[in-house]
Amino acid sequence: MPRQKVTMQASLNRGTFYWVTEVEANSEEEAVVAAENLFLAEMETVDEWEFTDYDVTNP
Repeated sequence: MPRQKVTMQASLNRGTFYWVTEVEANSEEEAVVAAENLFLAEMETVDEWEFTDYDVTNP
């Protein structure tokens, strides 16, 4: 299976959240499902996290 980089975006009430990961998948659909599953697994096991990168601009 080829390795694919997946960038997912969720529009929330107070901003936009991005999840970027790499998965092995045969299609775009498989890649998205795999990335969603990785995100859910990460959120279930993480005790504490913080943002490590940012970009600030004037709107």
